[in-house]
Amino acid sequence: MKIEMTDVSPVKKTLAVEIDADEVSKETETVVRRYAGQVRLPGFRQGKAPIEIVRKRFAKEIEEDVRERLISRLWREATSEKGLVPLGDPVLDELKHEHGMPFQFKTTFEVLPQFDLKDYKGVDATSPAAEVDDAEVAAALESIRQSRARYVADETRPAETGDVIVADVDEQPEGGELKKRERMVIEVGGPGNPEAFNLKLTGAKAGTALEFDVDFPADAGSPDVAGKRVHFGIRVHEVKRKELPGLDDELAKDLGEFESLDALTTRVRADLEERKAAAVRSGVRQEILDKVLAANPVPLPEVLVEEEIQHRLEDMVREMMYHGLDPRKADLDWKQLRDRNEEPARKIVHARLVLDAIARAEGVAIDRKEVDARVRREAERVGENYDDLRLRLSKGGGLQALETQMVREKSLDLITSVANIHGAE
Repeated sequence: MKIEMTDVSPVKKTLAVEIDADEVSKETETVVRRYAGQVRLPGFRQGKAPIEIVRKRFAKEIEEDVRERLISRLWREATSEKGLVPLGDPVLDELKHEHGMPFQFKTTFEVLPQFDLKDYKGVDATSPAAEVDDAEVAAALESIRQSRARYVADETRPAETGDVIVADVDEQPEGGELKKRERMVIEVGGPGNPEAFNLKLTGAKAGTALEFDVDFPADAGSPDVAGKRVHFGIRVHEVKRKELPGLDDELAKDLGEFESLDALTTRVRADLEERKAAAVRSGVRQEILDKVLAANPVPLPEVLVEEEIQHRLEDMVREMMYHGLDPRKADLDWKQLRDRNEEPARKIVHARLVLDAIARAEGVAIDRKEVDARVRREAERVGENYDDLRLRLSKGGGLQALETQMVREKSLDLITSVANIHGAE
C-alpha cells in the first residue's frame, strides 16, 4: 500500500492511497464468495448458485461493495499508520477503480488537533466573598409571601395592576393563524405583557368584551408574535384581586416546616448562602478554565464546531416544542440563529479539546461505580427506573458520552484544585 499525506491545515489532511491490482482481486473474490453464500437464484438452492453466475448477475452491486470496503479499510489503516484520529466521514476527491488496475483514491478529512499543553497548573483566580445581606433575605421572604397570595373574585371590581383576569382570548398575529384559548388567567401589568396590552386590560370588569391590536417588539419571547401586530379579542369572565398574607409566624407555620418567622428566616439565609457559594465556585472554575483556554489556543476542526451548533439548534427546537410552539410555523431565520450560536459552539469545542488533553496528560479516568452512581442520581431526579435509564443510555451511546463528560468535569476539578485562588479584596 502506498500512502501520501498532505497537510491542508493543522486539522485538515489530504490522504492519497494506492494498492495493486492483486489486492483488489483478493477483496473482490471475498465479496463474490459472500454473495454466493447468501443469494437465492431461480433454479438453485440458497448458496448453491455457481460463482460465475453470481459474479455476472450482481456485477454492479459487487463492484460497489468492493469499492466501499476498500475505501473504509484503507482509510482506517492509513490514518492509523500515520497516528491520526480522523473526525467525521472522509470526502472523496478522486477515485480510480478499473478492472485489472491498481485501486486509488484521494480523500480530505479533519483530525483531532495536536498541541503542546501548557500553563494549566497554578492558575491565578479570584474568589469573591459569598456573603448574603439582609436585603437579599428580605427579598426572598417577600417572594415566598407573594407565592402564597390568594386571588378573590369581585364582580364589580375594575381590573388594576396586580389583579388577574380570567378570560377567553382570541389571538391572531398579522399573517398568522387564529388561536383561541378559553379561560386563560392573565396578570394585569404582568412583566411579560407589552405595555399597550396591560393598558387595554386596565379597567376591564367581569362581562367586558375587548377588541384591540398590539405591536409586539422584535425581542418578544414567542417567535409567533415577535415583531408583529397581533389582534386580540378578549371576553372577561372574572376579575380577581390579589390578597397577600402577613409576613409573620402564621405564614411560616402555613409552609409546614417552621415554628416561627425567625426559623423561616434562618433557613432562607442558609439556602441563599449555599446558592451564592455554589455560584462563586462555578465562577471561579469558569475563570480558571477561561485562562487555561487563553494559554492554549487550538485550531478547531469545523466538523466538531458544526456538530455542536447543530446540537444547540436541536435543543432550541425541543424547547419550543415543549412549550407548545411549532418550529415549522415559526418565522425563524435559521442562518441568523446558526451564526449566533457559532461563537459559543467554538468555545465549547475548545474547552472539550483542552480538558481532554489534560485528562490524557494527568491520567484522569472514571470507573464504572462513578458512572453508575451518576446514572442513579439522574434516574432519581427525573423519576425514572435506574435499570431502564441505564439500558436506554447504553443503547444510544449515552453511557460513553456520560463517561467522557465526567472525565472532563474531573479534569476541571483537578486544575481548580491546583489553582492559586485569592480572596477578593
